Amino acid sequence: MIDRSSVEDQAVEAVFQPKRRFSIVWIVPLVALVIGGWLAIKAIRDKGPTITITFATADGLEAGKTKIKFKEVEIGQVEQISLNAEASQVVATAKMVKGSEPYLTDQTRFWVVRPRISGGSVSGLGTVLSGAYIGIDGNREGRPSLTFKGLEEPPVVTINQPGRHFVLHAESLGSLDIGAPVYYRQIRVGQVVSYNFDQQGKAVDIKVFIEAPHHLWVTKNTAFWNASGVDLTLNAQGLKVDTQSMVSILTGGIAFDLPKESEPGATAEENANFFLYADRNAIQEKHYTLRNYWMLLFDESVRGLSVGAPVELYGIKIGEVVDLKLEFD
Repeated sequence: MIDRSSVEDQAVEAVFQPKRRFSIVWIVPLVALVIGGWLAIKAIRDKGPTITITFATADGLEAGKTKIKFKEVEIGQVEQISLNAEASQVVATAKMVKGSEPYLTDQTRFWVVRPRISGGSVSGLGTVLSGAYIGIDGNREGRPSLTFKGLEEPPVVTINQPGRHFVLHAESLGSLDIGAPVYYRQIRVGQVVSYNFDQQGKAVDIKVFIEAPHHLWVTKNTAFWNASGVDLTLNAQGLKVDTQSMVSILTGGIAFDLPKESEPGATAEENANFFLYADRNAIQEKHYTLRNYWMLLFDESVRGLSVGAPVELYGIKIGEVVDLKLEFD
């Protein structure tokens, strides 16, 4: 039998250690929490704006896949596609990258890039394999906006390109279209970028872009004419055929030059206005600022006389017929 008193005498006194308040095991979840919070803050800080674009149809669009590109650089993606309240249009909701806010204004244009043949050129062939995407023509001018109406036809993007725009006034559009070439002495130097009715709706305003340095040839006395098709002239010297190129015959085109015996004048400014003549011969016709109207009465047939017929003096045109009426007693 063991003597308890002897054991207690030989026992070592116990040493008490204080309990640790922090365990190294908690370092891992704390680090994960810090990293997660930093990533959340970074995601919120780097989050770009969300915009909506309306199109007539969703042809070529796919939620979660269709990209928004500018100069082949991805700057957004379509996240959702739905119909509007009237089910008349398609609404594409897209997320843009951060930093795109200054270019999202009411002047910004969006369109779907697909394979197209227009203006004698082929575009969008790369989408045959990669699929359609939404193109953007960002514009800093205008008021900030997050709602846009997509274009059904792609515009001609001339932003940041050296050159100048000019506005041509014409009675009708004719065979011209966006992308139609503009020629200077049979060399292509620009193209048609847009067209619309004038403020009264009685004429057409055609906007063209002339690339640098050829825009310097456009002066205040420069004349533009419709170079579409083929001009045939039959006179004492024989038959004369005038055309700019095969492309202008098929798709239309515009040409400009300085009329004969005219001084160039100062270089035309951005968005300067010009009149678009019907053909090259029209730019050589004299235009009078002072006009007098006369009424002539004939008691015989005027067969063959029509509006626009010339009035000549000694073989020189001094006017033209503007109207024909019958007064019968």
